[in-house]
Amino acid sequence: MRKVVLRLHLYFGLLSAVFLVILGLTGSIMAFEGQIDHWLHPGRWYVTPRPHALPESELVRVVEQRFAPKRVSSFRIAPESNIAHAMFIVTPGGDGSAGPGSDLEVTIDQYTGSILSALPSPTRTESTLAFIHQFHLRLASGAKGKLVISVVGLILLVEVPLGFVLWWRTKRASVKWTGSGFRVFFDLHHLIGVYVAAFLLLAALTGVLIGFDSMQAMFYRATQSAPKRVRPAQSTVMAGAEPIGLDHVMDAAHRAMPDGLISIVRIPDTPHDTYQVIFRKPGDAWSAVHAVAWIDRYSGKVLAFTDLYTSPGYRAIRFNRALHTGDILGMPSQIVVSLTSLALVAMVITGVVIWWKKLAV
Repeated sequence: MRKVVLRLHLYFGLLSAVFLVILGLTGSIMAFEGQIDHWLHPGRWYVTPRPHALPESELVRVVEQRFAPKRVSSFRIAPESNIAHAMFIVTPGGDGSAGPGSDLEVTIDQYTGSILSALPSPTRTESTLAFIHQFHLRLASGAKGKLVISVVGLILLVEVPLGFVLWWRTKRASVKWTGSGFRVFFDLHHLIGVYVAAFLLLAALTGVLIGFDSMQAMFYRATQSAPKRVRPAQSTVMAGAEPIGLDHVMDAAHRAMPDGLISIVRIPDTPHDTYQVIFRKPGDAWSAVHAVAWIDRYSGKVLAFTDLYTSPGYRAIRFNRALHTGDILGMPSQIVVSLTSLALVAMVITGVVIWWKKLAV
């Protein structure tokens, strides 16, 4: 039986080795996906918190005055008080509407109104992180790549228990550094595997639940709580009426979701467009946005509102994703996820070396 388990462990490992290394390396980076840009460019992002921030309308005015005739198409408010606001500005066309995408991403100190940076959007760091994210999810190759990664997740779900069965016979939990090269790699493979087995199993399980679309549908079926799709309304153009100010929009948004934290505001592009205000939930263990209010740009009336957080199925999906990414406990769990991902790479390397040295013998 042990020989059968050993063969299965070997063949599954060799079959998935390259993909497991990809998952490990990209996963170790993605654990800090939200912080990497801040760490690499602290002068662009970090601000000194003060008792009161300037109104968003004032910040938009400062940016549009600085970069006229460009206009602000949207802005993002970080949940951390020491992270600057990000504003996305575009060049309006002849009809006043914006072209595709953003021209610049501007960071501004929300307490002083000082512009900290202005870079083409998306920035090089953001593009790199987006590619790493897509490579981790689907090898940057669409549905087929996603299927491959999901199947590799299933293989890892099998590999971890098989490896634990093989370890149980020797229960080796130390490295004999004075031994042969084969012995050192053999001991390292066992040592790393036994200490990260539970974390690898959790990463594999949560990854599979994310990878297969049918798993998401399963969450909704089990809770009978599939969120209803809301059809966004359009603003009603009133003859002679002037659009309301951004301060009124923010007030209307707070009334629509008093306990929500505004994360993103999209400013109307054409007369019929609405303000879109996107919220996150305070105190969440993850940084996802989940509620949207569509606000008439002339009357300030909330035309439509949806809150995915009211769905138990959605909350289960977000909780599973937070476990997988390490957002569940903030920085401590992100560190654990990153180290677990690197340990997976070490497991693959030591396993391949053990196999290669056995072939040489």
